[in-house]
Amino acid sequence: VFVNGKPDKSQYRKFKIYTKQGPNDTAMLKEILERRFRHNKWPFPDLILIDGGKPQLNAAHSVISNYYTTLFKKQRAPSLVALMKNKKHIGEKIYISGRKYPISLTKLSPADRNLLLAIDSEAHRFAISYYRRLHRKSLR
Repeated sequence: VFVNGKPDKSQYRKFKIYTKQGPNDTAMLKEILERRFRHNKWPFPDLILIDGGKPQLNAAHSVISNYYTTLFKKQRAPSLVALMKNKKHIGEKIYISGRKYPISLTKLSPADRNLLLAIDSEAHRFAISYYRRLHRKSLR
């Protein structure tokens, strides 16, 4: 969670995956978003940044469309952006929900590009630290 361009660690949440075994990015993403939106007391985001490409964006869009049309009719659905990385795992393009083609990060202003990359880096840092903690417990 970022507020005014800065991380708000008090709003970070961890989700352990329960429904899928093995790697399945879109299924895990759907589970996390469904569980996240069931907590209607948590503040709703203006923007959701997805790590991935078109398949992950479509998965997130299906969950959000379902929740916002059935449960949150009075609220505006958050914008969805998927950050696609190159083979060196460096952010290269973004997909925006409702647009057919991706936009190169070089077309964004430096401030916008840096914010998206900072959000992505912080999310990875947080997720990796949680994964390592779970993995260490399983080795004991």
